[in-house]
Amino acid sequence: MGKELSFILFFILIVSFIPTLNADVLSINSGGTGNIIINPDTLIEGFFSGDIAAAGAVCGNSVIETGEQCDDGNIVSGDGCSSTCQTEVVGEGEGGGEGAGVPSTITVDPEEFNLRMAISTSREEIIKVTNLGTSTVTVSVSQQNLANNVILGATNMTIDSGKTKELSVTFVSLTQTGIFTGKIFIGGKQVLVTLNIKTKLLLFDSNIVVLNENFQVPQGDELKTLVTLIPLGDPDRLDVTLDFVIKDYNNNIYLTKSETLLVEERMEIKRDFDTGLLPLGDYIVGLELKYPNGVAPSSAHFEIIPSRSLFARLVLYIVFMILVISIFILIILIWRRRKKKEEQAQQGVVQT
Repeated sequence: MGKELSFILFFILIVSFIPTLNADVLSINSGGTGNIIINPDTLIEGFFSGDIAAAGAVCGNSVIETGEQCDDGNIVSGDGCSSTCQTEVVGEGEGGGEGAGVPSTITVDPEEFNLRMAISTSREEIIKVTNLGTSTVTVSVSQQNLANNVILGATNMTIDSGKTKELSVTFVSLTQTGIFTGKIFIGGKQVLVTLNIKTKLLLFDSNIVVLNENFQVPQGDELKTLVTLIPLGDPDRLDVTLDFVIKDYNNNIYLTKSETLLVEERMEIKRDFDTGLLPLGDYIVGLELKYPNGVAPSSAHFEIIPSRSLFARLVLYIVFMILVISIFILIILIWRRRKKKEEQAQQGVVQT
């Protein structure tokens, strides 16, 4: 029994290290971007990439780090967050107008655009900007990663206390299909933008939605989605390719995955994705349904939030370990019982 107990303890020690294994392969991106690539499983269906942690805070990476008061994803001053990631005081005019010395307390509506457009078209949208402060403020307007896809109606806005102004934004889709992400900055506030640009004549359409509660995924958990494939016009059996992507609003790609399906009628499928080492923040999961001479993209927003509490994780770990130990004790008991029967059978043979 002593040997059996030693075996159990050795197995528990080995198992205790298993949850810490997150990937099979780590490699440095040869493109020189300072990214790491992590192949999450033996099938290598996709990859995750992330910036190698630098010494100290990095301004402009959309993550508020030690020493930063804000981080709006750029290093441009005058938009409420300075080039050194410190909160700016934005007032009316230069040298101290009516709003000088008063922080810009504004809200934007909507906070996100997820638009579906055909190639070579444009679409006008309105962003309502409200000043909740007690003084007039002047805020700057800029964009990131949308230079060829957006026309801003103004580069700055002056808003009286308690008032709302409308900013006209024209989104433009050129001749390239796909999923494009970016941000519009208004006085330090950001509006997340996703453009799903498709071909004009479609035989199929697609839709992807996030099933996780509140569209939030605890770090390390699975992203759960529901995909709907919709044939348009007369039913037709056709092989289509589904290209999935997870990317952030800086157009950084973290996962790609592809599969082929035969579609002959409307169908719904569930697809789950390992979020691996995705940093905290906002992302989109995108789908491009491709078939001969056509592309039908769709996407959905989700957010990576801190993982479950240490206590909850500890409870799950303890339950897992109890289950493993119970199984091995059961196996040993069965083995001992079978061995005892064999010994008794051998003794019976000898006696006869």
